[in-house]
Amino acid sequence: MTLQPDYQALFRASPYPYLLMDLELNIIGANDAYLRATGRTEDDLLDRYVFDAFPENPDDPGSTNVAEVRASLLRAIASGKPDTTAFLRYSVPRAAGAGGGFEERFWSTVHTPIGDADGRIAFVAQNAIDVTELYRFDRQSHVASVALHARADAANDHFNQAQMHQAMNRILMVERSHLRDLFNQAPGFIAVLTGEQHVFEMVNEAYYQLVGHRELLGKPVWEALPEVRGQGYEQLLDQVYHGGKPFVGRGLRVEVQREAGGPVAQSHIDLLYQPLFDKDGRTTGIFVQGHDVSEAHAAQLASADSAERLSEGMNAARMVVWDWEIGSGKMVFSDNAELVLGRRDPDIDTLSASIHPDDVERMRRARERAIVEAGGYAEIVRFIRADDGRMLWLDIRGKVRCDADGEPFAVRGVTLDVTERLRAEEDLRDAHRRKDEFLAMLSHELRNPLAPISSAAQLLKHMRLDDARLRETTDIIIRQTAHITALVDDLIDVSRVTRGLISTDQKPHDMKRMIGDAVEQVRPLIEARRHRLAVLLPPGAVTVMSDHKRVVQVLTNLLNNAAKYTPDGGNIVLELALDGQQLVLSVRDDGIGMGAELLPRVFDLFTQGERSADRSQGGLGVGLAVVRSLVELHGGQVGAASEGVGKGSVLTVRLPLLAGPALAGAPAAQRPAAPQRPLRVLVVDDNPDAALMLSMLLEASGYDVLTENGSRAALASAARHVPDVCILDIGLPDMDGYQLARRIREADGMRGATLIAVTGYGQEQDRRLALDAGFDHHLVKPVDSSELAALLLARAARPLEAGGA
Repeated sequence: MTLQPDYQALFRASPYPYLLMDLELNIIGANDAYLRATGRTEDDLLDRYVFDAFPENPDDPGSTNVAEVRASLLRAIASGKPDTTAFLRYSVPRAAGAGGGFEERFWSTVHTPIGDADGRIAFVAQNAIDVTELYRFDRQSHVASVALHARADAANDHFNQAQMHQAMNRILMVERSHLRDLFNQAPGFIAVLTGEQHVFEMVNEAYYQLVGHRELLGKPVWEALPEVRGQGYEQLLDQVYHGGKPFVGRGLRVEVQREAGGPVAQSHIDLLYQPLFDKDGRTTGIFVQGHDVSEAHAAQLASADSAERLSEGMNAARMVVWDWEIGSGKMVFSDNAELVLGRRDPDIDTLSASIHPDDVERMRRARERAIVEAGGYAEIVRFIRADDGRMLWLDIRGKVRCDADGEPFAVRGVTLDVTERLRAEEDLRDAHRRKDEFLAMLSHELRNPLAPISSAAQLLKHMRLDDARLRETTDIIIRQTAHITALVDDLIDVSRVTRGLISTDQKPHDMKRMIGDAVEQVRPLIEARRHRLAVLLPPGAVTVMSDHKRVVQVLTNLLNNAAKYTPDGGNIVLELALDGQQLVLSVRDDGIGMGAELLPRVFDLFTQGERSADRSQGGLGVGLAVVRSLVELHGGQVGAASEGVGKGSVLTVRLPLLAGPALAGAPAAQRPAAPQRPLRVLVVDDNPDAALMLSMLLEASGYDVLTENGSRAALASAARHVPDVCILDIGLPDMDGYQLARRIREADGMRGATLIAVTGYGQEQDRRLALDAGFDHHLVKPVDSSELAALLLARAARPLEAGGA
């Protein structure tokens, strides 16, 4: 019968000191050798937590290295393999009978994990050999060294073992100390991981700083750093451990707690995973080394962002940066050269081939002069793009660079595409030129009617005229005044159009009726020049959503333009056609035509065709600009065509059609009945001549007229005479027309009087101001006598509410 060994007796009889603990590090057994070595009894140790049984020395914590013992125990449990601490300073408590306190001891320990029946780690055993007799400790330097003479009572049977331990430990201590110094002073973070669970065995200070100085030793990576799980590093570690090949990563992102218990922060690291092998070539762990490159990564991103902004700015500015090596002729361009220049030439000669032939010599001389003078140059030249043949204007600027001996060796410079700038400058010069021409035209156009008006006035002053000559003279004044008024109206219209102040009252209208109204307005000019006008209309009604007045204005401007630029006896055709959902109006003439350079800008402001010295065509060059703006307000388009100078022109307008039945004709306006008795009219104007002439006109028409040249005199006259109608100038000196109107309304008997504002300001806001001040009507100077007569006739047809008869 085979006898089973008594392992417990073997454990107790072993000459080597052993302490047995569970996985919670509670002591469950100690053999006699261990109790003798530590001077303790079983009652002192059993069922106690190991670091309670062997506590830290409060007076000298460094003499009881609790952290290192705990780390070794945890490593053994986590890795399933023995963990050795070759030299350990750990003082033990003295018994009370021995004076208490702590006795300084040095140990060499091995912690061995022990499995249960199923092979799972259940216990850990500590084998602690007391090597105190072999060392002495310097308390000032905190360094242990080998004692030169062992104590005489040291056991002889341990002498050889102690000598071996002494030699081995000396080497181990030197190497370990050197390794730890290098390890902790390394500029990058370092860690050593053991086993498949990647348990922290060694960690340097830089690694602790990276992860917030947490407890790491003896713990698997994912237990010590749970927030890193799921970021891909577990796969990398497993790949290196099982594959046996290193991994190198640059600028890797990791989210980790930089402070213990703090928030997770993003960092960027350069990283090396190097597998560690045993003597048989099996992987035992991983050496981790890296650098925190977060600041460098942020700087790199900022640099890239800055470079991107610079690139975008250079592209927006159409600017290329370049270097030219003088000796070889080689050129290096910024990345946007192809975008701006259409090519990236390798040398100065190839680049120069794209410069306009008329500018090549000037560019060459500028470069040579700069090299001789070691200075710089700046030239604007024409450049032909190689990719699409477009001509660019380039502002080329270079600065010569010299070597240490002062000899030029290179030129660094910039090239800017200034095509748009020069085009804008040319457009601005053209606008100034057309403005000057317009002012000259305006001066001419105003002097033309003023000359006959002045002559007629002189004739009336110095000669007694018969009735026929008097009528002829006054007709001239009226006609030329109407011409000046039309010029002013054109200027007001173009001012409102260019400032976007024109609004339209669009309603369904029959285009044929609006064509008829326009033809009626221009017929006197057409007949005066003996033109033949043909109007071609499609069958049926043609309806558009439009402002009747503005569309008629468009048509009259087109017909006037054709009449002015067609020689006497010429032909004009106005045609209305349908094209899908649009109507097409065209005005064709056989007049002076237009050159190709005029066609693109014929609808621009102040643009006119060929000008003769006598300005026989007249006009200010604003009519077609008004046409384009009004047509666009109606959602339409304009166009112009001509086969050339002397071959006539065609101007077209396209407007959207409005589907629906023909519209009923507008009722005819009713002419107000003639007055049954004269109205009393008060005329107020600070210009005595203007007040006198208007008064004379009204008196000749049968009205009872009062005239004043000041606001206060007018207010007194209104209170005294109670007029039926007050015609007030707005620009009065001491009290303007708006204030005067309000004061007149407040006077006794004047609430029902008709107030008419007369002013040189004809904008819509001026009309609203007048109505808000109490005026009934708003007329613009020079007053249209027929319009004023109609207002007075309408007033006379009403019962008189103010005094007067």
